Amino acid sequence: MNDFHFMDAAIEERLDGYRQRLEQNPADAEVHQAVCFLLSDPAQSRRLIDFYRHLQREFPDAWQHQLNLARAYSQTGKDSMAVVQLQKLLRNDPTLTDVWMELARCYYRLQKVELALRALNSVLDVRPDFCEAHLERVRLLVDSGDLEEAAAAAIFSLEAEGLSRSVRDWLEEVDALLESGQNPPADVMSRSAGLC
Repeated sequence: MNDFHFMDAAIEERLDGYRQRLEQNPADAEVHQAVCFLLSDPAQSRRLIDFYRHLQREFPDAWQHQLNLARAYSQTGKDSMAVVQLQKLLRNDPTLTDVWMELARCYYRLQKVELALRALNSVLDVRPDFCEAHLERVRLLVDSGDLEEAAAAAIFSLEAEGLSRSVRDWLEEVDALLESGQNPPADVMSRSAGLC
């Protein structure tokens, strides 16, 4: 019992430090990852959600806290609850590209490919040069087996201005494979990670 109490106190102490850092910078991805890792045990799911819910209630004007709450729901396997939080954010500000991207990922995990694509298209409506949305749309379509649409998405993305040469090279390689009737191999698809 004492060991459990000691471990719980140590976790709480670390969470207090993370809480203070997130109060200062709600968009700190490194701290968010540390919190999710610290509370990654399924038995800690409620605690993870409560941690972010508390921050979101304490600082309602910092939209990043609500985004982190949505990510906590996703981390605990509750993508439907995450979608609710993300939709609330987008009703207040439809220009939040990070929120649209997170919404697309949630919809895809929920096997709602069409809604995921709509979310990605919304990102591109807001920022036509948003690299990650272009890549994610092609990856999602390839992964879902809709190779013809994936080729069309790659061609559309190649026409976008502001994409780097490495992104264009990857899109051209994927498009060439798709137009020749081939499903791009995993090593080609994995090369898109880190291009943006």
